[in-house]
Amino acid sequence: MTQFKALFSPFRIGNLEIKNRIVMPPMATHFAGPDGTPNERHIAYYLERVRGGVGYVTFEHTGVMKQGRAFPNMALIDSDQNIPSFKRLVDAVHRENGKIVIQINHAGRQTSSSFTGSPIVAPSPIPCPVRNEMPQELSPDEIQKIIEAFALAAGRVQESGADGVEIHMAHGYLINQFLSPFSNRRTDEYGGDAERRMRMALEVLRAVRNRVGPDFTVLCRMSADEYVEDGLKLEDSKEIAKALERNGADGLHVSACVAASGYLNHPPYYAPEGVFVHLAQGIKSVVGIPVITVGRIRTPELANRILEENKADFVSMGRALIADPNLPAKAFQGKIEEITPCISCNRCVLSIRKGPLQCAVNPEAGRESLFKLKKTDRPKKVWVIGGGPAGMKAAEIASRRGHRVTLYEKDEQLGGRFLLAAIPPKKQVLRDFIDQLTAQLKKLPLKIALRKTFDLTSLKKGRPDVLIVATGAKPYFPAIDGIGEVGAISVEEALSKPGLIGKKVLVVGGGGIGAEVADHLSENGKEVTVVEMREGIALDLVSHLQHFLNKRLREKGVQILTSTRAIRFEKEGLWVEDPQGKKRLSGFDSMVIALGSTPNDELVQSLKDKVPEVYVVGDASKPREVMEALLEGEEVAFKI
Repeated sequence: MTQFKALFSPFRIGNLEIKNRIVMPPMATHFAGPDGTPNERHIAYYLERVRGGVGYVTFEHTGVMKQGRAFPNMALIDSDQNIPSFKRLVDAVHRENGKIVIQINHAGRQTSSSFTGSPIVAPSPIPCPVRNEMPQELSPDEIQKIIEAFALAAGRVQESGADGVEIHMAHGYLINQFLSPFSNRRTDEYGGDAERRMRMALEVLRAVRNRVGPDFTVLCRMSADEYVEDGLKLEDSKEIAKALERNGADGLHVSACVAASGYLNHPPYYAPEGVFVHLAQGIKSVVGIPVITVGRIRTPELANRILEENKADFVSMGRALIADPNLPAKAFQGKIEEITPCISCNRCVLSIRKGPLQCAVNPEAGRESLFKLKKTDRPKKVWVIGGGPAGMKAAEIASRRGHRVTLYEKDEQLGGRFLLAAIPPKKQVLRDFIDQLTAQLKKLPLKIALRKTFDLTSLKKGRPDVLIVATGAKPYFPAIDGIGEVGAISVEEALSKPGLIGKKVLVVGGGGIGAEVADHLSENGKEVTVVEMREGIALDLVSHLQHFLNKRLREKGVQILTSTRAIRFEKEGLWVEDPQGKKRLSGFDSMVIALGSTPNDELVQSLKDKVPEVYVVGDASKPREVMEALLEGEEVAFKI
């Protein structure tokens, strides 16, 4: 019997019977092509989560018309011609005894005419504060056409054989825009007071219900708090929820935020776990239909506790299911230590702004059909040099495929520089990931040689068939005048050797790493100044992390000097140049250089022609982040 009884108890939403309380929420993948139809990549991705034991999956937000397309690769169900593609997805899910709900949406002003091919539209001619493109105000006749488009799309969802439809009324998209005084300044029957702002949402819901009939499950997703001035708050949303229930909703998927508060829409590791649960609890207190909660619910322990405390009826575990599609099955079986933890870094969010979905800790996300583990017919002797994330992943996959693997690590524990990345405030989740990966390696038939520095003499004891070099990177100290004479220290030293740091600290380099070092040092009582040549700090990080880092540093009084270039180091000081000219910063006890890394690749050059196959992965190839390191480690392990 599972220890998570509430989490694995069956429940219903309308006529939809669900085996447990874990929901995969709708999350954009950018897998669709120009026609917006689901494809084999979608099918492989969703089937992996279905096989992993989730109660039901929600297919990502799907456009009801091209005018409402939120991004170029958004799925569309705007035509009957698209039904067969959705049916293939639905049938594949059903063959695995899974359940699937499809979300339908119109982006309104939260898009670009370059995506839609036509002017963007909204309740009122007010630009989205993030997109900044002026929308056209919808006329009553145009509103009716969009309402009809939602109804037709819901009918296509039903015809595809899906188990339900979810109407997207959240996150600042069109229906949410009508509901909120933040975006709706109309004075006709679709705006003004709260009741008239609800009209469009209720007309969509009634039109959908009339189209699909009384027995098909219909959910509504809502932002119970928009986290913007003049936006919807929980008390407003309670009235909306009651109206949705009266007008035919079978369940409510309670989320939060709009584009303008997007820093919290995908809560990063700076936000509390379960950050929006109180909103679902508030909505649940005024309705009788099932309520789904969401918001950085990473673990089965938290999910089960939410249900036990009757704060919601279901839990959405989005990024957690991207990180580990088998989370439900592992939780049910009590194999908690085997769950790959989501580290709440939001690289998934950053990835879909540039292309298809990727995950920092799960290289297989979105590549399920490519990374199908098969035992090798020709086991090889494989040595992996370096026990950071790239080396660990390469060793894991190579061993699972049947190769004879030895992993060499010069330090006394695995993890490499990623262990240092887990030191700054709120980043313990990174250590959780390394601990989980280490535990999995110890269960495999491979040899881990700690405190073993590899060099050419190691080859005298026996040569491997394959050598995977994952030796990471080393600090980069640029050729700035005086840098070698002032005793400047690296980020690695600043994090691992706190005794080296004085009271007043200068951090040169305000990218993500420099900003996090400043956060760590200021948290420990240091007076910190950050110098960054770009116009802002942490610009290489996803916007969610930028927001929280800036907020944290401001609140702790860290001095941030942007558009400022370091030109010459001197004792206890630094000459810089900013838009006003040159000046000297002085009085520092310690100076930390956070200006990047360079590959630690000396070993590679000396190995040429000495081992049949040599591969370089992770930072040893090019310093980047854990997502790239793990992906390269896995790719190489599948290649050999």
